Amino acid sequence: MDSHGFRVYCAGPLFNERERAEMQLIAEAIFEAGYDTFLPQRDGLELTKCIEKLKQDGFADDQASRLMCEAVFALDVYQVLEGCHLVVANLNGRVPDEGTVSEAAIAWSRGKPVVGYKTDSRTAFGGQDNPLVAGLFDFELCRSPREVAEQVARKLKSIGSFESHTDEREREIHSRVRLGEAIWDQLRGNQGIDGVVAVLAQHTSLAEKAG
Repeated sequence: MDSHGFRVYCAGPLFNERERAEMQLIAEAIFEAGYDTFLPQRDGLELTKCIEKLKQDGFADDQASRLMCEAVFALDVYQVLEGCHLVVANLNGRVPDEGTVSEAAIAWSRGKPVVGYKTDSRTAFGGQDNPLVAGLFDFELCRSPREVAEQVARKLKSIGSFESHTDEREREIHSRVRLGEAIWDQLRGNQGIDGVVAVLAQHTSLAEKAG
């Protein structure tokens, strides 16, 4: 493992052998790059076994299921926010797995770096990924496990303290909110597409100058 002890949360669909094999490949690429991983299929809770144990201990079916849902949610939130330094999200599938998107969104909103991975050509918007998902990854997705590992390394090498990274994400969120507000003002003022395009052009110009 690397000297900094960085750990990566590997989020993705785990509902069949092919999906689990793909997640294993991603985790192996990250491990080979020198980083520890949390892989739910390997390190998480075995839902069925835990529910059965709770029922053996006297819990009703609905109680056992509810407790396990709470346990899975709590474990994942802990790993995303405190147990790991970065989240890799596998977005393959006809639509991205909702749990994976939730984990990426939780990390993003708290200032944790996130890396998106997708090799599936299916999209919801004529060749473009859902903006509310793609935006979590700054509209850049990796296309191979090796590319994931390389981007993980880049992001973790540049990561500072949790506080400074959170401040950076707060500035990014503020910028996105202000852009959304400006677009809404154009729509509310009946400026239509022309007004929206003008706002986007100004935003692009300012972003290029800042970069």
